Amino acid sequence: MHDDAVALHYAHLPADDVSERSGYRVTTPLRTLVDIATNASDEDQLARAIDDARRTGLITTRRLRSRAESLDPRAALYIERAIQQAETS
Repeated sequence: MHDDAVALHYAHLPADDVSERSGYRVTTPLRTLVDIATNASDEDQLARAIDDARRTGLITTRRLRSRAESLDPRAALYIERAIQQAETS
């Protein structure tokens, strides 16, 4: 079965970046946001996703900045811009 709304990605990830669900593994919200920023997606959408994740307690801004800086400097830049945008909205 193929679903255009689902994108499967394969990579070797640190255990801290993966959550186990009912029979499958997914990336943590923190890792997902960094991955989205790595692909230079829509900055408005990234800002909304970061804001939602912060408001619901899934991430902290400090941990997001730190993780992005350790994984991809370009993603860290996009995340910083999105954080600033979310804070001014």
